[in-house]
Amino acid sequence: MQDLIVSLNKNVVRISTVDKDTVLRTTLVDVPKEAANDTRILDSASFSKVLSGLLPQITTITKNKMSLNFVVEPQDVYLRFVTVSKKDVDLDEQIISELKEKAKDIPLDDIYLSYVKIAPFVYQFVGIKKGILDKYLEVSNHLGIGLKSVIPWVLALPKYEKVCDPAIFISKVGNRQIISLSELNGIFFSDVYESEKTEKELQDLVKELSFYKRSSPIKHVFTMNCDYLSLGSYSVMEVEYPVFKDNLEVSPGYEQNVIVNYLLDTDEDLVNSQLNLLNLLPLPVVESKSVPAIATGAVFASLILLGGLFGGYLYLRNKNQANTSQIAQTTQQEQSQNTQVLSESTQSTEQNQDSVKPKKEDLKIMVENGAGISGLASRTKDFLVGLGYNVTGYGTSSISTEATILEYKKGKFGTYNDIVIADIKEKLPNIEVKQTLPDDKEYDLLITVGSSSKIQ
Repeated sequence: MQDLIVSLNKNVVRISTVDKDTVLRTTLVDVPKEAANDTRILDSASFSKVLSGLLPQITTITKNKMSLNFVVEPQDVYLRFVTVSKKDVDLDEQIISELKEKAKDIPLDDIYLSYVKIAPFVYQFVGIKKGILDKYLEVSNHLGIGLKSVIPWVLALPKYEKVCDPAIFISKVGNRQIISLSELNGIFFSDVYESEKTEKELQDLVKELSFYKRSSPIKHVFTMNCDYLSLGSYSVMEVEYPVFKDNLEVSPGYEQNVIVNYLLDTDEDLVNSQLNLLNLLPLPVVESKSVPAIATGAVFASLILLGGLFGGYLYLRNKNQANTSQIAQTTQQEQSQNTQVLSESTQSTEQNQDSVKPKKEDLKIMVENGAGISGLASRTKDFLVGLGYNVTGYGTSSISTEATILEYKKGKFGTYNDIVIADIKEKLPNIEVKQTLPDDKEYDLLITVGSSSKIQ
């Protein structure tokens, strides 16, 4: 299937695709005001006609061989970190109570939402207004092309850069500037500024936001589609884009499309993750009606559009079922982890921890797949993050191994080895330990996951 990536901003729709020869093909057009307003679709039928007219400009394949993917702008999605206590209180109630108290701008009764555990006591919250997501589904039906994903590009940035450490992302889309705060591979703050800020204004804003809900400042800054920025003591890095045939540069405005396309091509778990907002949809009751509906991805077998709209109800996981949006198991929620994330928010949950005990988040871990099992490195990363560790990246190893190899820097072995092995030995039973990791590596521990792994 060939992925079509669609973004809409200031009534300009951009479609891109990468063909089998790795050639990036793009096209754009102004959308009539009756069909869309800025980033939002108003009339799905009219909008679908616009898209249908653009398709022949970028591809000759038939619709049954295409997959539709929408890129969501930051002003249309709600992204937060939610912290919970260790108390034996219903998780749903804790999270909703926290949002009602501290995020009163979020219309909880009018959104699809989910939350994923990314560290002890900390959850990534994602929400989108029901009307916005419903329009994407309607467009899919009008076009006759399966809807594979709906991706908020701001949330995709830390995953694209594989950054778990605290970071600030500064992006430019037209005249708008978007600033997002990231940690643990998630986003806990994002805002859109309608007018472009001067370098001095940007310096002051970055300085202010670097302490947002923190006792120590964020030092790493990533920029996208911005002119060169000088931010004093901050480490500024430009987001780099994939290389296409003939080394063609990505045209301004298509950066988000390209990043989403790259992640869809390289991360097989993305479609089934929280990053794909289709997974926020509640599963409707199946009725024995012959209603044509097109939907692919995580909900393709269960999603039936009755009249193109879903009933208005808050999406929370069934309390009597396993919460599939949580990375860690319930038993992990009850563990006493000494992890500090957004220090001011979580300080109260950690006062009883032993201050002498090494902090797991201080150990930087790289995970590599040495088993040849698809997706194993990503699943191992999620497993370790659920235990409170700081996983800075993951990938494929150049070696094949049955045992899981822990390769430490010498200065970290004595401090962490017993803790790490105690945490992982059930899922990674066959372990070899080395102290040969070079000191110039950016991480402290390389875990090469072997074929004996029991991580599913």
